[in-house]
This record gives sequence, structure tokens and C-alpha cells, in this order.
Amino acid sequence: MKAKTRVIIGYLFILLGIFMPLLAFTSMSYRELMANKNYASFKARDSQVTDDLIDYNKKVIKGDSNIIDPFDNEDYVGAYDIKGIDKDEVFAYLIIPKLDMKKPIYLDATFDHLDWGVAQVEGTSLPLGGMSTRSVIAGHRGWWGDLMFYNVDKLEVGDEIFIDGRTGLLEYRVTGTDIISPSDWESILPVAGKDMVTLLTCHPKRPPRPKRLLINAERVEEKKADVKAVVEEKTEVNYLKYVIYLVTIIGWLAMVLVFIRMMGYIRSSKRRSRRR
Repeated sequence: MKAKTRVIIGYLFILLGIFMPLLAFTSMSYRELMANKNYASFKARDSQVTDDLIDYNKKVIKGDSNIIDPFDNEDYVGAYDIKGIDKDEVFAYLIIPKLDMKKPIYLDATFDHLDWGVAQVEGTSLPLGGMSTRSVIAGHRGWWGDLMFYNVDKLEVGDEIFIDGRTGLLEYRVTGTDIISPSDWESILPVAGKDMVTLLTCHPKRPPRPKRLLINAERVEEKKADVKAVVEEKTEVNYLKYVIYLVTIIGWLAMVLVFIRMMGYIRSSKRRSRRR
């Protein structure tokens, strides 16, 4: 193999080595930058609470449903029977000011839905609020191209979690955390007389992740004069997000510089060949 070919192959390997992780960082940056715009588009929709949605939650309260761990069953697809609902449409939004997070909530925690955002686990209450309901929202502990629930362990008692959907903005406050096994579903059943939301993700942060982390929160009944102002006021700076932006920019600059150097080498090699 000629020296010129070896050098060019070396450049291509360098470009590939930069490009592969850069794809993930670019996806993370894009999703974070588009979060507010996508949320605004969702808010422009006029979706109502239907009798079928209410009936679903009544069945959950009665215990007429099964719960399957979404992280150990990637091929699982739930058998939702809710009239007028497209499971692949955003049903609500999860907003966590402390984490500077806005994530679309889908119905049924399938592989695709957990790739697009976070998702309500089938067999738990729909995120509509109401006494004796408990909506369990699943999300990956970090995912290719998205942080997802990577930092939910930073939530502490008293931190706010908002659900924005068909019943308006619902405010919940964290009451505690639990670590359970994937089969311990009694820990996420509705609690009589309480309106709850539980965030569900894998535990610990680094693989293997044999356990499940629960962030439990209870509804706060307070009337807000300006919902948007309340959420924005409580939103904290997510420094990790800006680190991702910086890494993405540096990565693309490195790609361009290596590509320019490779092209310069190829042109100079051609000139040397012509002089011979």
C-alpha cells in the first residue's frame, strides 16, 4: 500500500472517529434547542378530556390492568383501546424546572416512544390528575442523542414537577424516592385519596442497571395567575446542556479542520505527482 493511500485512510479513520460520537452530541443539542419550540406547538393544540380517557383511569383504579417493565421488553406494544387517541401523538408535556427539562409524554412506553421522549406506562393512570390516580412516566437513564432522565436523581423533596396537557398545567412536588426491582409493581399502584406522578427510570446511572429508580410526587392544589411565569421563574440553569453545546461546536470544527487538512494533503500529493 502506497504511503499516500495510508495517510488518506488515516484521515478517514480520524473523521469517522469524530463523526460517530458527534452524531449523538448533535442530536442532544438539536433536541434541547427545539424543546421550547415543540412545546409551544403542542400548546397551540386544542385537546379535550374525553369519557374514554376518564374510563381508562377508572379501570386503573379498580386494578383492571397489567403493568410490564418497559426497559426489559423492547418489543412490547401495549393494547390501548382508547377511542380517538393516536398513541404516536404527544399526549402531554413533562416540565421539570430544576433540570431545565421539557419532554413530550407519549402513551405506552414502547421502544419508539422512549426514543422520542418519555412515556406513560400502560396499566398506570393517564397524566390527567385526579384523586386516587398515579401516572407513571418512564424515561431512559440517558439515551443515544438525548439526556432523557439522566439527572432525575438530583430531584429532592419539595422540587416541582409539572404536567401540561388536556387538564391544563398540573403541579406536583417530590415527596421521596424508591429503588425497586423490575417486578415490584405494587410500589407504583395508585394510592387511595392521593393524586400522584411517579418518574420511572433505570438504576444505577451506569450499566448494568438491574434496579428501577422511582421519583414520587404528589399534586399541589394551588391556583396560578401566570403559569408560564411560574415555570420560567423556577427553571434553573442546566450547565450540562451548555457543555453539550460546546462539545458539539468543537466537534464540528474539528471535523472541518481535519477534512480541510485531508483535502490539502490530496491536492499537494497531486501537484508533486505532476512535477515528477
